Amino acid sequence: MEDKEKILGKLKEITLFEEIKNNDEYMQLLLDVFKLKHFREGETIITEGEVGDEMYIVYRGGVEILKKTRAGDYYTVIKLRAEDNVYFGEMALIDNDKRSATVTASEDSDFLVIKKDDFLKMGNSYPQIGLPITRNIAKILAGRLRKTTTDMLTIFDALVNEIRE
Repeated sequence: MEDKEKILGKLKEITLFEEIKNNDEYMQLLLDVFKLKHFREGETIITEGEVGDEMYIVYRGGVEILKKTRAGDYYTVIKLRAEDNVYFGEMALIDNDKRSATVTASEDSDFLVIKKDDFLKMGNSYPQIGLPITRNIAKILAGRLRKTTTDMLTIFDALVNEIRE
């Protein structure tokens, strides 16, 4: 793997690891389960609807997150860059469901990748590492659920107002 100190520095910037980033032993154990993976510009990293078992951290480069409409067309949800200390696919570490979006490399890019099995093994052997990460994933999911609920209420209110008029 490339310079481990640089990779370790990147891991410390990721919010999922906030609670353990100052523990050198934990971070070294975490580093050991990540692999570096390269994708060329335009290459698909994750495909919406497929089952996945990896989480990706954008180490160098960038990605485009795409969603499919009911008509089958794709639209860009967001573009993410390595400088923003972003990751995607974190839900695959805790469930076996289908991917919710397609992700493509917007340029030649490198990713730090952790497989679900490796995450679970590490978490079982070192719950003091796995639990804080899992807690942070739960916080992310709870935030998304709250936003979805708020968005649905906004749509419901708009429909009710439209019917009344």
